[in-house]
Amino acid sequence: MTESEFQKSSGSDAVPRILSEADFRFSEPADVLYQRLRPDGTLNGKDPDMPPELLKRLYERLVFGRVFDEKASNLSTLREIGTYAPGKGQEGCQVGFVGALEEGDWFVPMYRDSAGMLAFGMPAVKLLQYWGGDERGMQIPDGINMLPLAVPVATQLPHAVGLAMARRMQGEKSVTLVTTGDGGTSKGDFHEALNFAGVYDLPVVFGVENNQWAISVKRNHQTASKTIAQKAVAYGFEGILVDGNDVIACYEATKYAVEKARRGGGPTLIEYSTYRLGPHTTAELVSNKLKAPEEVAEWEKRNPITRLEAYLRSRGLMDDRQKEAFVLAAQKKMDDAVAAYRATTTPDPSVMFDYMYSSPTQELIDEKAEAFGTAPNSPAPDQTVPETALSGGRPGVNIRNAVNMALREGLARNSKVVLFGEDVGKNGGVFQVTRGLQEEFGPDRVFDTPLAELGIAGMFVGLSAGGMLPVAEFQFEGFTPPAFDQIFGHIARMRNRTRGRFVPRGVIRFPYGAGIRAPEHHSDSPEAYYAHTPGLKVVIPSNPYDAKGLLCAALDEPNPVIFMEPKRLYDAPKMDVPEQEYSIPIGKAKVAREGSDITLISYGAMMVPTLSAAEELQTQSVSCEVIDLRTVSPLDFPTILGSVKKTGRVVIVHEAPKTLGLGSEIAATVADKALDYLKAPVRRVTGFDTVVPLAKLEDYYIPGKERIAKAAAELARY
Repeated sequence: MTESEFQKSSGSDAVPRILSEADFRFSEPADVLYQRLRPDGTLNGKDPDMPPELLKRLYERLVFGRVFDEKASNLSTLREIGTYAPGKGQEGCQVGFVGALEEGDWFVPMYRDSAGMLAFGMPAVKLLQYWGGDERGMQIPDGINMLPLAVPVATQLPHAVGLAMARRMQGEKSVTLVTTGDGGTSKGDFHEALNFAGVYDLPVVFGVENNQWAISVKRNHQTASKTIAQKAVAYGFEGILVDGNDVIACYEATKYAVEKARRGGGPTLIEYSTYRLGPHTTAELVSNKLKAPEEVAEWEKRNPITRLEAYLRSRGLMDDRQKEAFVLAAQKKMDDAVAAYRATTTPDPSVMFDYMYSSPTQELIDEKAEAFGTAPNSPAPDQTVPETALSGGRPGVNIRNAVNMALREGLARNSKVVLFGEDVGKNGGVFQVTRGLQEEFGPDRVFDTPLAELGIAGMFVGLSAGGMLPVAEFQFEGFTPPAFDQIFGHIARMRNRTRGRFVPRGVIRFPYGAGIRAPEHHSDSPEAYYAHTPGLKVVIPSNPYDAKGLLCAALDEPNPVIFMEPKRLYDAPKMDVPEQEYSIPIGKAKVAREGSDITLISYGAMMVPTLSAAEELQTQSVSCEVIDLRTVSPLDFPTILGSVKKTGRVVIVHEAPKTLGLGSEIAATVADKALDYLKAPVRRVTGFDTVVPLAKLEDYYIPGKERIAKAAAELARY
């Protein structure tokens, strides 16, 4: 078939049909733009089915949104607040779409949504606090169903997906509205969120405030499609293009999408065509000068406030006196907010430690005491909970089965637990860890996701904020970097960002490490990335008994937990694992072998060669005490230092690269707090500072019994 024949085909069985924008059957975006008020305020079509009180309320919110924006911009220029992202010109879409929401619905804003957040009930003083550099500003008041604004572009979109799913799981009929800008539609977050929403048919409205500019990049450099709204079709739902400076059109279009979603009609993408009259932020003014003056002048004629004002006057719903009253009320409200902001005292600097975890770790307690002279509190709870050793149980259990047992118990015990990830359903996961769980608990509790790690982690945030307890599985550790943006920027920070209003409880699980002859990106040990991230706890079991107990504890943990499963140990060793529920305290190491000459410290898969090396050294009359860390964040330094003071010699073993690995932190702390007890330098036996080699050289990379025993023997002779 020639190229011309291919292109002219009509889509019969014999030849393919080529889909293009021509299939949308419009020439220009203006052909499909929904508009109710023309720029001069005259009406398209019949009068809207909106009571006068609602129309006046929309006008009041438009005016206050503009007054707030101009005052906040001025305060930023005067350095009374920090960098601020103005939304001048975009009030129409924000007030319109928020006005369409009902009690019980949720709003997930972007950082430029000041007018929308104010209209949704956020106190103005809170926004001033936030932009003024005070975390208390994003402590969303109780009763306001709004997640905090997200600064990383578009990262909030998957949160809305998880939030909508969580509320539906709990039998609610609420709808979630989430927004981003035209620049945000270029992000993977946009694609993955819309794809997830379409796959699960969720009650979400995606609003794109197309203000024509992403800093200095024009909209036509973000996408070649005629509209952003038409992208919805590829995800299996409807898209609408609305005049974003027409508050009535924005309200009506959003109302349609919200009511449809509430009826079970699924998501909608609405593109609000508007314009950013101000700069990208008050810290960046150059890009605003790139706009053509005639372009700005044309958009100023489409002012959403004067447009609605003209319509209200034509209806006899406003006169000069009433307009002045609205303006004076807005200015008075803003003056009160500024006065309240200026009267707000700077928080005690020690509070920076207070919202990282449900209760501070011992390291945070010590750091707070050292930095600010506060009296140390009692040790962190997770280091004082006694560990009860059980015996007997199901025989011949491996780590794979033990994790399955813990997940089964968690799902049965707590109806809020949901397990999701790639192939975790009928397939049971690529390592069969979740086998049988979907059959037992159903596809609403255990479900497969699209192949999208960022989306999985982003949905985790929303599910948790919505009241569920998510357990997300990634197939391999090498697939977690796409999710790191969500894990680092949101899962770990949400408690701190909202001053405890939203706490992302849950567990992220994935297999890690080399030793199974896997392809590239399937054999890494990335624990240092996560251990270095404040707000997370990181757990790595080394045997089936601990795997079950630690995962049971993680499911009860009031903080997000990264649960790394050593894939090399999935099948062996095997041991008896009790079938009754039990927990192993997170943050508590275990002395796996008593000794007196050398302390060997390890965790996860490296515990096998470490214990083997200790046995070999015993034949040489070298007594090794072996510590299994089990939790690598927070580290149990009381146990580590107690052993070091006892033996005076330390070898730290891990599979990850040496430089800036966990061994570095342990060695530094030992030198800082137990130097006088050392009889020899601290040694590390680790992976090399290279990528993990493929199968032919893999064994040369992984620390083995011989390397560990050699390092320990040298220290014994030191």
